[in-house]
Amino acid sequence: MKLLFFTTSGEDYLQDQVLIGLREIYGANVIDYPKKGEIYENFEKPNKEMYGCGFTIWKIMPDIYIDRQNIIERVKENEFDIIIFGSIRRQKMFFTKFHLSNIFNRIHTKICFLDGQDNSKLFIPAFFYGKYFKRELMNRFGLPFIRQINFSIPDKKIRQQTVQKKIKFARHVQCDEAYKIKEIREHCQPRYAFTNEESYYDDIASAEYAITMKKGGWECMRHYEIAANGTVPCFYKLDQKPRLCAPHGLVNMKNVVAFNTANELEEKINHIKLHNLYPELQRNAIEWAKNNSCKQVAKRIVDQVQA
Repeated sequence: MKLLFFTTSGEDYLQDQVLIGLREIYGANVIDYPKKGEIYENFEKPNKEMYGCGFTIWKIMPDIYIDRQNIIERVKENEFDIIIFGSIRRQKMFFTKFHLSNIFNRIHTKICFLDGQDNSKLFIPAFFYGKYFKRELMNRFGLPFIRQINFSIPDKKIRQQTVQKKIKFARHVQCDEAYKIKEIREHCQPRYAFTNEESYYDDIASAEYAITMKKGGWECMRHYEIAANGTVPCFYKLDQKPRLCAPHGLVNMKNVVAFNTANELEEKINHIKLHNLYPELQRNAIEWAKNNSCKQVAKRIVDQVQA
């Protein structure tokens, strides 16, 4: 299997996660073009200048040798089994050049398009040339051309052993409603509380629960970071998320605590404690994170493209 992954510059959660997962599976047979410097360990940009302080996704892969020469000619010669456009809505001009040069119609390679933007808009011309993976999918328009996709987390960032729980809530809380709870009001803060990833992860891991919510879109890395550190996510207004929209697989009182009010959250947490439900919730949250590792999501994409 040989794959060509067309990239865009800058940090991009969905694009970079899929690239990491593919590289973990296929190694040097995945060609990132242009080179996606942000994922490599030797990327020189300071973490504090990167999106999300560079946590979780970036600067984690070895910078192995990749032959990136004469890519377009190699595309025309059908060298690749799959071509992936890593962020099609940011690659419209590049897509148009392919279209106008008739490359799409001259090759036999399977093609797919990733759309990780924080809105429900689509780039419909891509539907004619390959499978389209959409993260913020709000309705059934475009199906069956569109496939669901979600964020993912590298396997190496999933904590192998849970740690002793010392606090009820992780410190970073952006949800205004949650501040009606005394413990959150007294011990948490809405601003980024950590400047390095290890401290951020350790704080999550030491808490029984961590608050998460919709931000730019319904999907955000915090959902996965919480579960991957052996902590149960508390998701504000999860029941309002469109069914087709990521994140997928979160089920209230199975692997997440969904809430609309602070009172509801407190009542559910008390119920969990009274009936000793926390260990099962925790196990299910960790399993959810493992099922959504970069490698697992990348494998699901390849399987669907080949189908």
